[in-house]
Amino acid sequence: MIVVLCLSACDVSEEDETVIISAAASLTDALQEATELFIQEHADVEINFNFGGSGGLREQIKQGAPADIVIFASQKDFDLLNESVEYVEAGKLLENELVLVTPKDNDTVTSIDTLVNANKIAVGTAESVPAGKYAEQSFSNLDLTGKIEDKFIYAEDVRAVLQYVVQDEVDAGVVYKTDALTEGRVEIVDTFNRDLHDAIVYPIGTLTNSDIVKEYYEFLMSQEAKDIFKKYGFKVE
Repeated sequence: MIVVLCLSACDVSEEDETVIISAAASLTDALQEATELFIQEHADVEINFNFGGSGGLREQIKQGAPADIVIFASQKDFDLLNESVEYVEAGKLLENELVLVTPKDNDTVTSIDTLVNANKIAVGTAESVPAGKYAEQSFSNLDLTGKIEDKFIYAEDVRAVLQYVVQDEVDAGVVYKTDALTEGRVEIVDTFNRDLHDAIVYPIGTLTNSDIVKEYYEFLMSQEAKDIFKKYGFKVE
């Protein structure tokens, strides 16, 4: 699911500048809050967000969808996009953790080891959702895949996985720690060891070189923005 959102000051006019951000769905809340702070000092700027699975966003941009800045939850998707387009600036913005969540008061699944007891498990589609790929790697390394893969319910991004759990449609789901912390109706029952999957990093890159794009990029890399990301559970350097 691609979610398009817009943030701007109240008095933005047709002549004002627009910045288009394609970002991983797991950044939705933190990135919007950080951007609200940026807009307070830039009343003449409109920020348009395109949130979704990193793989889906990458394909959209390769096919010509406009974007000034990309922030993916996968170094692989970031590097693959770089084969088609050139980044003006690029860097590592954040890190995250992979966790197992269940609906509140659900005692069917209490840890990764007890996933064999589940009837349904929500995971991201590995081909287009980095969290799904990390889950796939983890289950493979734990020799769990063959025991639980017939229970998988696939979702188009981590927020969709989270909603399956919130609505009690599955016994468990695999999401990022930051997503789980935004939702009080789920419980983190286990954390996947980092050795089980590729590092969960969020690379950021600019695709255009306007002054406002450069300024927004530098703002997101600033300590002021990082403090907001930390509040949502992201790891920052």
